[in-house]
Amino acid sequence: MLKKWMLGMVLLSTSLFTQATLINSNVTGADMVGIEITALFGDGTQDTQVWSAFSSTSGGVSTRSWSLMLDGNTFGDFDKSTDTFYGLWVLKNLSVADGIVGLTVNAGIADFYFDILPGTATSTLGSEAGRPFDSNAGSDLATFSDVYSSPDLFGIMGIAGFNLNIKEQLEFLTDTDRAEIPEPSTMFTFALGLIALTSLRKKSSGK
Repeated sequence: MLKKWMLGMVLLSTSLFTQATLINSNVTGADMVGIEITALFGDGTQDTQVWSAFSSTSGGVSTRSWSLMLDGNTFGDFDKSTDTFYGLWVLKNLSVADGIVGLTVNAGIADFYFDILPGTATSTLGSEAGRPFDSNAGSDLATFSDVYSSPDLFGIMGIAGFNLNIKEQLEFLTDTDRAEIPEPSTMFTFALGLIALTSLRKKSSGK
């Protein structure tokens, strides 16, 4: 009986551990197809666009009046030798007369999540180090909601407290991870664990 109980626990815990590590932190601008971007304008109106890939490493949304683009890994990097940022999100006001005053990025709708903490003991298993939001207009503009895994992974980012006039741009860094769908073998192992535990519980209660 004890051996069967231990087997069930091992199967269940192994499955849970495997699912918990299904986080891919290697995300580029080209990967985030399907996330939704909403720009808020000074006249109270807004516009929502769906992210597309533009090259093997870049993606974004682009209209006649505004755009949001990212090229490279979303974790971001800075090459001191060339004074170049990689993985930099760039929001541009191309022709919005009343200005852009806010931005909402719904990444969770396509199973991407903002990883806002550097690597700590409390980070979600498998998510690796994240990056707190920072921008050329200040680091306190962003708020995060739609918790996927506390305290580091969130599905929605809102940015406010700025005003982009025509030909101005907001540049910022923020990391995203992708939640992978569990493989069938993982789900099968999880089911076996549940069946084993349920069976042992019924036998135990029947005595």
